[in-house]
Amino acid sequence: MRFAIGEIVVDVVIDDDDFELPLVEFLPGLDLAALGQDRTLFEPEFIDVGRNVLRCAIQTFVLRLAGRTFLVDTCIGEHKERPEIPAWNQRSGTGYLDRLRRLGVDPASVEVVFCTHLHIDHVGWNTVRADGSWAPTFPNARYLVGRTELADWPARKDAGTAPAMNVRGLQDSVLPLVEAGRVDLVDDGHELAPGLALTFLPGHTMGQMGLRIDRPYGCAVFCGDAVHSPLQILQPGVSTSSCLDPGLAATTRRTLLEEAASTGRLIVPGHFRGARRAHVRATGGSFRPVFPE
Repeated sequence: MRFAIGEIVVDVVIDDDDFELPLVEFLPGLDLAALGQDRTLFEPEFIDVGRNVLRCAIQTFVLRLAGRTFLVDTCIGEHKERPEIPAWNQRSGTGYLDRLRRLGVDPASVEVVFCTHLHIDHVGWNTVRADGSWAPTFPNARYLVGRTELADWPARKDAGTAPAMNVRGLQDSVLPLVEAGRVDLVDDGHELAPGLALTFLPGHTMGQMGLRIDRPYGCAVFCGDAVHSPLQILQPGVSTSSCLDPGLAATTRRTLLEEAASTGRLIVPGHFRGARRAHVRATGGSFRPVFPE
């Protein structure tokens, strides 16, 4: 899929286009009855209520502007130990890099890889196996990681509160890049190019960041898992079971949606299927997603 934000061309590279999660368990507090006729907005693209399923995409966004190539998030990867999720465990032959090349993107041409946060489905293609070790998939890129985000994970690991699968993700997809000197630690407001700046979106993880675009002909925000499902636009107080601080995540999400509704800013979450993006319309004290055709 391809869309544009002003003069920025955005291609979507899919790693898994129908990853299923248990709907009610993953979105605790979701009021299915309150959806009413709005269920038709989400079914069957995003939910299957009868099977209690939330349907998600795992994807990378490729941004091209003035001859420069940026990636937002790098999905699942291959040959990595993920026993908690059998479909992701030691997977191979997925064709992800081939799909990237068919878009005219050689991994060596990528200038910047931005990881919104360090969950395993956002960092997996940071590295590939080479000569018995983990090497950068994008050898000439700088990998941008939030300073707060990277600092939080070792602290949680030492405290015994970090999930084992995400610790493994750090070990095979993040720390090898740190050791190779390929990582730039970044803060709120860091600018990638004129009109492309990082923005702090804490709650899902403590250091999650998004990419905010403010160009003369388009404004958008690539917001990672600040909005995981379009259901959370209708019910912004509902955070996921994987959110580290559900209350903070809800506050971040509502602020994001309020700004998007008032300015017309496009939101591009990490896991939307279908159009992959949405505008937000305010209706009284609530919000509704408006999906581009």
